[in-house]
Amino acid sequence: MSDTIPTFAVVGAVNHGKSSVVSTLAEDDQVRISAMAGETVECQRFAVQDLFVFYDTPGFQNALEALPELAAAARAREPLSVFREFVVRHRDNEDYRAECTLFRPLIEEGAGILYVVDGSEPVLELHAAEMEILRLTGQPRLAVINRTGRDDHVAEWKRRLGLHFNAVREFNAHRAGFADRVELLETLAGIEQTWKPKLGRAVALYREAWEDRLRECAEIVVELLVDALTHQEVAGAPPTNGMERDRVAEGLKARFTRNVGARELEAHRAMIRLFGHRRVRALTGEAPVYDADLFSADTWRAFGLTTRQLVGAGALGGAATGVGVDVLLAGHTLLAGAAIGGLAGAAGALVLGWRRPELKVTVPGLGQRVRLGGSALAVGPYGAINFPWILMDRAMGVFCYVIHRAHARRDEAVIDSGALKAALERAGLSSARWPDADRREAERHFGRIRRGRMGPEEREALRDLVTSRLVVAGTAPWRDGGAGGG
Repeated sequence: MSDTIPTFAVVGAVNHGKSSVVSTLAEDDQVRISAMAGETVECQRFAVQDLFVFYDTPGFQNALEALPELAAAARAREPLSVFREFVVRHRDNEDYRAECTLFRPLIEEGAGILYVVDGSEPVLELHAAEMEILRLTGQPRLAVINRTGRDDHVAEWKRRLGLHFNAVREFNAHRAGFADRVELLETLAGIEQTWKPKLGRAVALYREAWEDRLRECAEIVVELLVDALTHQEVAGAPPTNGMERDRVAEGLKARFTRNVGARELEAHRAMIRLFGHRRVRALTGEAPVYDADLFSADTWRAFGLTTRQLVGAGALGGAATGVGVDVLLAGHTLLAGAAIGGLAGAAGALVLGWRRPELKVTVPGLGQRVRLGGSALAVGPYGAINFPWILMDRAMGVFCYVIHRAHARRDEAVIDSGALKAALERAGLSSARWPDADRREAERHFGRIRRGRMGPEEREALRDLVTSRLVVAGTAPWRDGGAGGG
């Protein structure tokens, strides 16, 4: 075995998830995975810094036939010498090409073994031969039970694997998250004393990197909130003709929603990249993350605070929520602006519920008054009470989806808004489920952003609050219910 870098050969029957396990541990969704049996025909090497190395080897090709030739390893002083002789003897034999390839990391680098099996399939004579061959190597061995189907043969696998391996662990490569990766590395460290220093350091670095990602992700969310809550679209020298003026105004509204939506998409893409995913459709072209855009009726029904919470937020925010944009419903002004104050803020929230307020076109510097022949028209900033909470929920949804989306998955994902909101509710992570104190603190920060009073200290406090919510989300039980199409 290497004295410096723990090295592992990931072996097992075809289509049992070898490459999926490597992809998840290496956090690399570009590891080649195919539905065709035996697709991995050469060893692929994946190094995680200088801390450990995985070899993604081919599946066994003819284990039953190879076993009699390797049985002498049980009596050999150096078991690997028998495997070395086997490779020399069959190096030009196509019948044992896979075996020769998967044995090389063991022979040349003293690699330990990660044997991956499918717990949804029964144990066959072929698998028994594979297990015995790996036992004969004398190398440290960990068996990983993956599941690719509905049938359950895990108990049988555990009993048989326990006779041949130092440790046995269940590991769903398509749902594995940060904690699962860490647990598997800690198990590997426990089966070979010389691996502990490097793998212990790897676990520590994984934890540090995770904490760094949470802080960076929180900063992405804060930047999105600041940009979206202060965004304004302005058109200079508007026409005096009423119809033409209306056309310009509608164009401004469309530009506002398009640009704010694009800013949200940019933030979501940054979050996806941060966690090493390249197969979520938001990273290609103009493809969305969500099936419903930010300003759609479906989005405003699905995300954000409850009606009762909106009333409280309206009273807390008071005049701040009315600045810059009138809140309109069915053509009637509910909030006439900052002068109405907290009472109107609460009443407006109660009437609105989860409906999206319309955008109001204003003349900059003149509040809600629009004068013909003015020097400019403007849309924004958007003062809807629920707006920052909808942004927060959708960002939290992307975070939860990507951290629970294993890198082994190969489907291209667009998030289903309804299923995602249901998943957030089940896990207690939606904004409506935040502790009251956290929600009140967030509302105060939103008010500061809207009033242009978000200084460095306040920004750091908001980032800390968002980070704390991400920490909660990172440890909460999660079941996406098909939110990502898988």
